[in-house]
Amino acid sequence: MSENDNPLVSVVIPSLNRAEFLEATIESVLNQDYPHIECIVVDGGSRDGSLKILESYGERIKWISEPDEGHANAINKGWKMSKGDILSWLNVDDVWKVPNAVSQVVNYFKLYPEADVLYGNCGIIDRKGNIQDGLSYYHEWDLEYAVEYCDYCIPQPAAFIRRRILEKVGWLDENFVQKKDHELWLRIGLVGNIKHIPCILAYERNIRGISFEAKTIVPSCVQVTKKFFSLSGIPLKIKRKKRRAISNSYLRGANYAYLCGIHAWPLAILYVFRAALVDPLNLPYVISRSTLPLRRKLCNILKR
Repeated sequence: MSENDNPLVSVVIPSLNRAEFLEATIESVLNQDYPHIECIVVDGGSRDGSLKILESYGERIKWISEPDEGHANAINKGWKMSKGDILSWLNVDDVWKVPNAVSQVVNYFKLYPEADVLYGNCGIIDRKGNIQDGLSYYHEWDLEYAVEYCDYCIPQPAAFIRRRILEKVGWLDENFVQKKDHELWLRIGLVGNIKHIPCILAYERNIRGISFEAKTIVPSCVQVTKKFFSLSGIPLKIKRKKRRAISNSYLRGANYAYLCGIHAWPLAILYVFRAALVDPLNLPYVISRSTLPLRRKLCNILKR
């Protein structure tokens, strides 16, 4: 933390042709009760009216509009432009809780100076911004669990990162189209300290976006797990679970393929097969998890 009692918090909003949600996301930043926030919008060259919205904010925000090399590249570009001691990013269809998400985070960072990442709970909103029941994620962060079950654990819209840890482990890996946040949490988890704030800090919009593109989300589950096991400093206890973790990463990919729709189900079947092949001892879990969607559907039918 900076010696300043009120550190600058920098948030990057990557955007491309998302004018429908852009204003709501920016307003959720500008309407925080914490006064020291730097809002940077990195636009990828939108042609849908986004630039008029950005221009309307004058000097209240910083922004650029130019072609980029993808989502991670846009976020990294914004972070490198920023000056804050605490960094975050908001996808353009998500919002911070107004008015005190950031002030709560800053207070927690003061209470826990050893923390490198603080994350809170993330609620759900619909396309129009109405709050829906439930949270976007429930499991507490645990590195071993996150690796073994290919489970990112941290809701990205509600996560805040100290600049010092990013400078230590590196920025987002631009080779990842999907799960770039998951990959970053694993790198930070190896050498840093991650803590949970038990309150809602952000809301994720419940719409079908990039996370439902099977060709990118499905293989990224295996990609992130295999990359983790190429890193140095992995605890022996986790190293011993490599085959199980890779098996479960195929299962996670299969689950995403199932959710992406019937066109991706052949990919789901392929990934279930690979999950069993990588670790035959994991077969009972593979069968249990891969048949879960069918069992749920059957239960719903029987309840009618």
